[in-house]
Amino acid sequence: PNHQQPKTHPMGEKACFLSHVALWQQMIDENLDYMAIFEDDVYLGNDSQQFLQELTIWLQQNAVDVIKLETWVEKIHIKKAVTVLNHRQLCPLKTFHTGTAGYVISQQGAKIILDYLSTLDAFEFFPIDHVIFDAIISKMSVLQVNPAMVIQAHLVSEDDTFKSLLETQRKQNVNQHRRRTLADYGKKYYRSIGKRTFFQRIAFQ
Repeated sequence: PNHQQPKTHPMGEKACFLSHVALWQQMIDENLDYMAIFEDDVYLGNDSQQFLQELTIWLQQNAVDVIKLETWVEKIHIKKAVTVLNHRQLCPLKTFHTGTAGYVISQQGAKIILDYLSTLDAFEFFPIDHVIFDAIISKMSVLQVNPAMVIQAHLVSEDDTFKSLLETQRKQNVNQHRRRTLADYGKKYYRSIGKRTFFQRIAFQ
């Protein structure tokens, strides 16, 4: 597929998209079981090293496609925790949650996403977090860390020097969205109801 369409892909968005894809392919080529991916404009929470050590041990006995370490502090739907590691719950994520600034992905998860991307036409490409945490979230096992151990710097302070250039480009670009389907409208309605009832915000800690 063609990633070069400037109207739908601002430079920052393309660079982000391709950097994640390159890491997934590297993971497959080197036959790695899991990979932790962090963008450069993030804060890490308390005892993050200890949590990641415990998570590494847990993953040796448990198969998961993606673990989202980050929060965007927006209302989302998570289900009952499957485990607790170092005071952080790992909860199944059931709705879209913005951001790919910090996550762990399995080789199987990487293959699922790359296979999905290979089926898309050029005009259907959209931000990488919408791929993982929306378009194919139902095809994978995705867990949300609660409270989150990663947050983008610009969510902590609008004046932060690490403020995300990518997010600025997203807000300025009006042509980046893919064509909506009936399923998209159904998910939008579900989120609208959920945000007024049982959805919750994931704190950063």
